[in-house]
Formats: sequence, C-alpha cells, structure tokens
Amino acid sequence: MASASKRPVRIANCSGAVGDGFHQIYRQATEGPVDAIFGDYLSEMNIAWRALEMKQDSALGYEAFFLAQLQYKNTAEIIARKGIKLITDAGAFNPYGLYRETKKLFEEKGFPDVKIAWVEGDNVGKQVMEHAKDAGRFPHLDIPGQDLSQIKTEILTANAYIGLGGVVAALKGGAQIIICGRICDATPVMAISSWWHGWSETDYDKLASTLVAGHITECGAYCTGGNFAGFLDIPNLIDPGFPIAEVAADGTFVVTMHEGCNGAVTVDTVTAQLVYEIQGPFYLNPDVTAQLEGVQIREIGRNRVHVSGVKGLPPPPTTKLAVQTFGGYQGELSFYATGLDVEEKYESMKRKILGTLDHSRFIKIAIDKYGSPEPNPRSLKTASVQIRLFMQATSPDPIVEIQKYTCWWFMSDFGGCFLNMDTRTLIPKPFTTFFPGKIEQNTVHVKAHVGDTVIPVPPVSKTSPFRGQKSYGPKIVTPLSTFGPTRKAPLGKSECSEKNLAMTDPCSQAA
Repeated sequence: MASASKRPVRIANCSGAVGDGFHQIYRQATEGPVDAIFGDYLSEMNIAWRALEMKQDSALGYEAFFLAQLQYKNTAEIIARKGIKLITDAGAFNPYGLYRETKKLFEEKGFPDVKIAWVEGDNVGKQVMEHAKDAGRFPHLDIPGQDLSQIKTEILTANAYIGLGGVVAALKGGAQIIICGRICDATPVMAISSWWHGWSETDYDKLASTLVAGHITECGAYCTGGNFAGFLDIPNLIDPGFPIAEVAADGTFVVTMHEGCNGAVTVDTVTAQLVYEIQGPFYLNPDVTAQLEGVQIREIGRNRVHVSGVKGLPPPPTTKLAVQTFGGYQGELSFYATGLDVEEKYESMKRKILGTLDHSRFIKIAIDKYGSPEPNPRSLKTASVQIRLFMQATSPDPIVEIQKYTCWWFMSDFGGCFLNMDTRTLIPKPFTTFFPGKIEQNTVHVKAHVGDTVIPVPPVSKTSPFRGQKSYGPKIVTPLSTFGPTRKAPLGKSECSEKNLAMTDPCSQAA
C-alpha cells in the first residue's frame, strides 16, 4: 500500500455510534475490496460515561464494543492477514487502555507483528480545569458572550476535537491499527486520503472535499438508507450495507457500498446526510474550512454517487471543545390514565405532585403526558396514556424520598389510575451536563505513539479567523400558483410516499 499510488483509496465505515454495526468490520473486510476501515463510536455523552467508569477502574475508560467487533467470527485474523488499515475513536477517555487490549487481542490470535498505534492530545482536562475561571478563555461554541467561567458545576472531562495530524503521523510510522480518543468524526477519512495521496496541509480543496466525504460516511447506514425521511422508497432496510468512500487524488469521491447489500446509495440519501448537523455553507474543522455552496452530487451508477465541487479555506485558529460537568442526580416514575377525561386526570395528578413536593430541593421537576387514547378503544393499551414524572436534584436524597409518596398519589386521585410497578426508575442516577466551547489549536499538544516511538505533532501552521455563516433565502422564488391546484399536506410528503402508505406499488400510478 504505497502512499504514491494515484488510484482512489477505498475507505469503509463500520460504526456510526457505540453499539452500531456489531458485524460491520467483518462485512466490510470480507464482502469486497477496501484499503481502510474506520468507525465513529463517540457522541457528546459517552466520553463522560467512560470518565466516570475510569474513576472506578483506571484500566477502563474506552469503548470495549470495538473489541467485540474484532472478536466477531474471525474478524481480527482477516484484518491482520489482509493488512487493512483500521482507525477508531473508541479509545474515548483512555486510548492507551484500548491500545493495550487491542494489542493483547492480536497477540492471542497469533498476530503479534500487527503494528498498533495510539494518539493522545485530545484530553485537555488539566489545562481547562486550571483556567476554567478565566473569563473569555474558553468561549461558547455558538452563543456570543458566554464562556466556561460562567459554569459553576464540577468539570468532569474536557476534550478537544483534534484533526488529522496524529493519524497521519501514525500511518507514516507504519501503523496498521490506530486507536484515538476525541478526533473529529471525519478525521479518519481525511487522514487516510491525505496519507495515501501525499497531500500537504495546505491542499485545502482536497482536504475540504474529504472532510465532506468523512462527514457523509461517518454515521454508519445514514447515507445508505438509514435515518432517511424517504425510507418508504428504500426496498429493504434489514441489515443495510454500510458506506464506502472512494477518494480520488483530486479529493473528489464516490459514495458506494459493497455489491449485493441491502439499502441504497442515492443522490437523496447522500444529500440528506450532507446537510445533517451542518450550520451553514461553511463547515469548520481543525484542518480546513469547507465551502459547500458549489457542491455537486450526481448518480453515476447503481449505488454509486459522485461528489465534487467542494472548495477549501484555511482552518479557524480554534477547535471545538467538549466539556462535561457533573449535573447531579435524576430519576423518573410513570403513572397511567385510562378512560374518559384524560386531560383533566393529567392536570389533577400534576397538581397533586407539584403540591406535595418541596420545589427548592430539585433542579428540575417535569410532569408530561404522552399519547392520547383511541376514540373507541377495545383494550386497556389503546385506552391509556402515560403521565411521566421526571426529576433532577443536586443530591440523591429528594429523589429517594419520592418512594414514600407514589402509592399515596395514585390511590388518592382519579379513577382508573395505575402505576408502573417497576419503580427502579426512581433509583437516583448521576447525570452530566454538556458545555460546547472553543479552544485555541496551538494549545492542544498531539502525539502519536507507534510502538516505542513517540511522534510529536505540531498544530496546523496557517489559520484564518472565521467571520460567521452566510444566511440567505432562495435565489429564485417561483409563485406556488404556477404549479397548478394545491392542497395541504405534511412537509416532505410526496405522491410516491403516499402510495407506499396505501400499500400500493411506489409511484406506479404517479402522473
């Protein structure tokens, strides 16, 4: 696998979140040719979970699901024999711990020579805690005038979203498997493409295009039919294939999947994922800023969609900072109302609960009604609605004390009230709060560990301040009357999807 090769590099995704695609490393490695596989296992919440876990056991703190994927059938052996590159952010709060366990796994499988690396630098907790009270030091990602100094709760974790430098350094060092913590979601695709084609850090158009490639393919089946509003037009969503990005030397790419997979790769599925989680025509990343206004998406074959036209600018001087703080404890309880006068029954129970509790002991008390009974129900299930009590407090005590009220509440209120008898939901559980901030890139110190070699990774040499997103309406406004007669319908409802709902052949009778 030479970095001078000019053929497109085939990069497959195996996970969009922890627990996703338990068999997808195996499928991607066996159902067709790929050069590399990557998985995204992190969200804004599970690094904090792993940090709490690591307080109890310093050997933990990573997402062990990655190891389970490698142990599915003979996945680890296949990866080793084929030499497929494998990059993951499942290291979470302890990438060294997952590196150690992954190395042990391959040794036990009889492949001690597989070179495994790990990347550190995203964990900036010490730095952030030292300067958390410095006004303006860590501004809010989106809200002007807010910063971390205004947060009063205990900081648990602080992780910077780091770019491609550490992964590229590990690839250049000969690593086959690279364990990371909080890298950006698109970083693996950007790093593999940059290493494979030999790009420099100022090849902004190419980097921006692969930022988009990584963004489109990092969420598992999201671009192959999953989480798709037009799912009624996807013929089979049982065990859909996961995506592959074929990245060319000029940065343009094709989104596809292995032949014979369920699901679909279409202009619509790719477009839906392109606009997922973006804030405007500029997409920010610690390595590049992508300009999306000129993007071109076209179908070039069955389950093959070509993406081009992305332009790049230097990255901003800051990168995203994810700070998790300790919020307190929470618990919940559900009552059910059935029969007539459900709205009045809900209001009666709400008054009873709020009139009983000492509000000053809680951070939050929410009492909500879910659902509505059928007009002429024939069973208790279709006649009932849920009344959910949700509470948060700084200590577990107020939530524990709710147990003494529950039987009294439901037995002394409206007729037909019944309780969810599994009151384990009232056992207080710790919860965290999330502060999305910004941190200067030149204060984040990344290192790649390849065997006994430690490779310091400098920050990007050139940045450009971000001036904000552009916002505008459509360039051409066509009067609705020019389309002929109109009728009211839900936004996004098509003639095709209506026919699907009617259990007829999709679009077969469309005019």
